[in-house]
Amino acid sequence: MSRPNGSRQVAAGVSSKRPHICSIVALLVLLSFTARAWAQDEGVTDNDVIRVAERMYCPVCENIPLDDCETIACVEWKAEIRAQLAAGRSDQDVIDSFVARFGDNVVGVPQDPVLRALTVIMPLLATALALSAGVYTFRRFGAQPKLNLPPPPGSHNEGGRANGESAVNTSDEVYRQRLEDDARGRR
Repeated sequence: MSRPNGSRQVAAGVSSKRPHICSIVALLVLLSFTARAWAQDEGVTDNDVIRVAERMYCPVCENIPLDDCETIACVEWKAEIRAQLAAGRSDQDVIDSFVARFGDNVVGVPQDPVLRALTVIMPLLATALALSAGVYTFRRFGAQPKLNLPPPPGSHNEGGRANGESAVNTSDEVYRQRLEDDARGRR
């Protein structure tokens, strides 16, 4: 079956319009993504939320920063941070509102300057006090006079010089003699 020349042109025209339609659809899809990106630039970004959340701690987990935690409570807190930032509050205002409602454990350090100073100074003072006590104790032990015990009888030879072997033998003999005397006294 042969087609007349006019039908080939129509068929060719229909097939040539399909690439144009596909490119128009692709262009519309790309434009929608760029419109979303422009909309995010005007509002609060995830980086803004993380900047505030990294200075706070999870209310459920212990010692887990809010920006790292994925519990339901943390997700809700991040949404609240986003809402407060979108309302025009500063980072510190957002943190202060959480501290006012949940206490200083939200930020991990006391917000009161006096308490903050005490948390830094007290460990240093305790360390200095412990070192001072140790130095005082060692100096006191070092300053005590040494005991000067008289040598046991018979521990020196005729020249006045100590004879190690005879001193040991003599002190053993003296000790043995005392033990024997004590044993005789108890009978």
